[in-house]
Amino acid sequence: MNNLKNLVSKIKVDIFCYSPMPVKGLYVPSYNVIFIDSSLSDHEQEQVLRHELLHCIEHRHSIGLYTATEAERLKMEAEANDFMLRETLMEYIATNDVDVSEINPVVFLETQGLSLNFETKIKDIIKKEASK
Repeated sequence: MNNLKNLVSKIKVDIFCYSPMPVKGLYVPSYNVIFIDSSLSDHEQEQVLRHELLHCIEHRHSIGLYTATEAERLKMEAEANDFMLRETLMEYIATNDVDVSEINPVVFLETQGLSLNFETKIKDIIKKEASK
């Protein structure tokens, strides 16, 4: 969580929790603001924040592409999900003092409340981290 706070501070993005929202989170580049649904658990809010931070870091000047085509939007969403997964994994490793090679992807996703649709991606991330 400290890493997350440092990143938020470094990029100077404002974060507001609000409910009800039609989505879990939203980055508004013109105001450099992230909105997060306050009805989510703290853990879910952290995951949403990680996802939205990637949009803030990498996509803030590409909003036209995000809305231009479905393919571009899906690409940017996949990048944000990858960032969220990696950052969640790194925090899990640090918090639980485990070796990345010992992590079961399905158990990890379930304990983090994440969709099993991310299994292939988290396997890739674990493999990449284990080879470092």
